[in-house]
Amino acid sequence: MTDAPWASTFVTVAIIPVAFLFTHAYLSGRRGLKHHELTGATGVVWDLSVSVFYMLYRLTGAEVEGSILDVAPDMVVYFAVHGLVAVVVIALELAMLTTGILQWRSGTPSHWHGRLALPLYVLWFGAFLSGELVYIVYYVL
Repeated sequence: MTDAPWASTFVTVAIIPVAFLFTHAYLSGRRGLKHHELTGATGVVWDLSVSVFYMLYRLTGAEVEGSILDVAPDMVVYFAVHGLVAVVVIALELAMLTTGILQWRSGTPSHWHGRLALPLYVLWFGAFLSGELVYIVYYVL
């Protein structure tokens, strides 16, 4: 076990509320319930802020001294897939936010907004759970 970088710990904790916001937005959107727009937009903006920060942080090679993760070769595939899924999720979040704003402004439903909801929800949860699991295995256990 190695010390967790502050950025990884921050993201691991900061992303947990997004799971609740996305679940509420997805379920309430399917049922046409109140506050779908608020929880969906809040979840997307929150996740985009945290995810983009973390990706930029890691892309610049930023790390905390003494907390370099010793990655096994088989985990390189995991990190590559996880990173690609995260990029797809960011694109889907931007599309959901855009179609949501457009349908809110025009007052007419967008079929794309509804069609993108399930893939976003599934991919986001896959990336979220796999990221949390890797954090726990590498830094907690």
